Amino acid sequence: MRVEGQQYSTLDQKKIKPEGQRDVLGKDDFLKLLLTQLQYQDPLNPVNDREFIAQMAQFSSLEQMQNMNKLLETFTGTQHALSMFAQATNLIGCKVKVDDGSGTAKEGTVDAVRFSQAGPVIIVDGHDYMLDDLLEVSR
Repeated sequence: MRVEGQQYSTLDQKKIKPEGQRDVLGKDDFLKLLLTQLQYQDPLNPVNDREFIAQMAQFSSLEQMQNMNKLLETFTGTQHALSMFAQATNLIGCKVKVDDGSGTAKEGTVDAVRFSQAGPVIIVDGHDYMLDDLLEVSR
Protein backbone atom coordinates (compact mmCIF):
# COMPACT_ATOMS: atom_id res chain seq x y z
CA MET A 1 0.00 0.00 0.00
CA ARG A 2 1.50 3.32 -1.00
CA VAL A 3 0.65 6.71 0.33
CA GLU A 4 1.96 9.59 -1.74
CA GLY A 5 1.64 13.31 -1.50
CA GLN A 6 0.79 13.26 2.20
CA GLN A 7 2.69 15.87 4.14
CA TYR A 8 2.09 16.98 7.65
CA SER A 9 3.71 19.21 10.17
CA THR A 10 4.94 17.69 13.42
CA LEU A 11 3.95 20.95 15.07
CA ASP A 12 0.33 20.51 13.93
CA GLN A 13 0.41 16.88 14.96
CA LYS A 14 1.59 17.72 18.47
CA LYS A 15 -1.27 20.16 18.88
CA ILE A 16 -3.97 17.54 18.33
CA LYS A 17 -2.31 14.49 19.88
CA PRO A 18 -3.11 13.46 23.46
CA GLU A 19 -0.28 13.83 25.96
CA GLY A 20 2.19 10.92 25.95
CA GLN A 21 1.13 9.50 22.57
CA ARG A 22 4.03 8.57 20.29
CA ASP A 23 4.69 9.72 16.73
CA VAL A 24 5.42 6.26 15.30
CA LEU A 25 3.12 3.46 14.24
CA GLY A 26 3.45 0.24 16.20
CA LYS A 27 3.29 -3.31 14.98
CA ASP A 28 -0.42 -3.52 15.84
CA ASP A 29 -1.12 -0.45 13.68
CA PHE A 30 0.90 -1.91 10.82
CA LEU A 31 -0.96 -5.23 11.06
CA LYS A 32 -4.34 -3.44 11.07
CA LEU A 33 -3.34 -1.50 7.94
CA LEU A 34 -2.21 -4.70 6.23
CA LEU A 35 -5.43 -6.54 7.09
CA THR A 36 -7.56 -3.59 5.97
CA GLN A 37 -5.65 -3.48 2.70
CA LEU A 38 -6.27 -7.20 2.13
CA GLN A 39 -9.94 -6.90 3.08
CA TYR A 40 -10.67 -4.05 0.66
CA GLN A 41 -8.42 -4.98 -2.24
CA ASP A 42 -9.92 -5.38 -5.68
CA PRO A 43 -10.36 -9.14 -6.37
CA LEU A 44 -9.74 -8.54 -10.07
CA ASN A 45 -6.50 -6.65 -9.31
CA PRO A 46 -5.03 -8.22 -6.14
CA VAL A 47 -1.84 -7.09 -4.45
CA ASN A 48 1.29 -8.24 -6.21
CA ASP A 49 2.92 -11.26 -4.50
CA ARG A 50 6.23 -9.43 -4.22
CA GLU A 51 4.53 -6.42 -2.67
CA PHE A 52 2.72 -8.60 -0.15
CA ILE A 53 5.91 -10.45 0.80
CA ALA A 54 7.74 -7.13 1.20
CA GLN A 55 5.00 -5.87 3.52
CA MET A 56 5.16 -9.04 5.61
CA ALA A 57 8.93 -8.69 5.81
CA GLN A 58 8.50 -5.08 6.98
CA PHE A 59 6.05 -6.24 9.63
CA SER A 60 8.47 -8.92 10.83
CA SER A 61 11.34 -6.43 10.91
CA LEU A 62 9.25 -3.94 12.86
CA GLU A 63 8.34 -6.57 15.43
CA GLN A 64 11.96 -7.69 15.83
CA MET A 65 13.18 -4.09 16.20
CA GLN A 66 10.59 -3.44 18.91
CA ASN A 67 11.62 -6.61 20.75
CA MET A 68 15.28 -5.65 20.48
CA ASN A 69 14.51 -2.14 21.74
CA LYS A 70 12.75 -3.56 24.83
CA LEU A 71 15.70 -5.83 25.56
CA LEU A 72 18.15 -2.97 25.12
CA GLU A 73 16.16 -0.74 27.48
CA THR A 74 16.11 -3.51 30.10
CA PHE A 75 19.84 -4.13 29.68
CA THR A 76 20.68 -0.43 29.92
CA GLY A 77 18.59 -0.03 33.07
CA THR A 78 20.23 -3.04 34.68
CA GLN A 79 23.71 -1.80 33.78
CA HIS A 80 22.95 1.62 35.24
CA ALA A 81 21.65 0.09 38.48
CA LEU A 82 24.72 -2.15 38.80
CA SER A 83 27.03 0.78 38.14
CA MET A 84 25.33 2.88 40.82
CA PHE A 85 25.52 -0.02 43.30
CA ALA A 86 29.24 -0.52 42.55
CA GLN A 87 29.87 3.18 43.17
CA ALA A 88 28.00 2.97 46.47
CA THR A 89 29.93 -0.11 47.67
CA ASN A 90 33.20 1.77 47.08
CA LEU A 91 32.07 4.21 49.78
CA ILE A 92 32.02 1.60 52.56
CA GLY A 93 34.43 2.73 55.28
CA CYS A 94 34.70 6.28 53.91
CA LYS A 95 33.89 9.39 55.90
CA VAL A 96 31.07 11.28 54.24
CA LYS A 97 28.92 14.34 54.62
CA VAL A 98 25.27 13.81 53.75
CA ASP A 99 22.25 16.08 53.60
CA ASP A 100 19.96 14.85 56.36
CA GLY A 101 16.88 16.38 54.75
CA SER A 102 16.63 19.34 57.10
CA GLY A 103 19.17 21.43 55.19
CA THR A 104 22.10 20.57 57.46
CA ALA A 105 25.01 18.28 56.68
CA LYS A 106 25.67 15.27 58.85
CA GLU A 107 29.12 13.66 59.01
CA GLY A 108 29.69 9.97 59.52
CA THR A 109 31.17 6.76 58.17
CA VAL A 110 29.47 4.57 55.59
CA ASP A 111 28.81 1.28 57.37
CA ALA A 112 26.98 -0.61 54.63
CA VAL A 113 25.10 -0.34 51.36
CA ARG A 114 21.77 -1.88 50.46
CA PHE A 115 19.78 -1.89 47.27
CA SER A 116 16.24 -0.50 47.13
CA GLN A 117 13.70 0.14 44.37
CA ALA A 118 14.86 3.77 44.21
CA GLY A 119 18.52 2.77 43.89
CA PRO A 120 21.47 2.17 46.23
CA VAL A 121 21.12 3.33 49.83
CA ILE A 122 24.19 4.11 51.93
CA ILE A 123 23.93 3.49 55.65
CA VAL A 124 25.76 6.16 57.64
CA ASP A 125 25.88 5.65 61.41
CA GLY A 126 22.67 3.60 61.29
CA HIS A 127 20.68 6.01 59.09
CA ASP A 128 19.73 5.45 55.43
CA TYR A 129 20.63 8.01 52.76
CA MET A 130 20.28 7.98 48.99
CA LEU A 131 23.37 8.66 46.86
CA ASP A 132 21.77 11.97 45.90
CA ASP A 133 22.07 13.05 49.52
CA LEU A 134 25.85 12.68 49.41
CA LEU A 135 27.70 16.01 49.69
CA GLU A 136 31.32 15.06 50.37
CA VAL A 137 33.54 11.94 50.60
CA SER A 138 36.92 11.57 52.32
CA ARG A 139 39.09 8.63 53.33
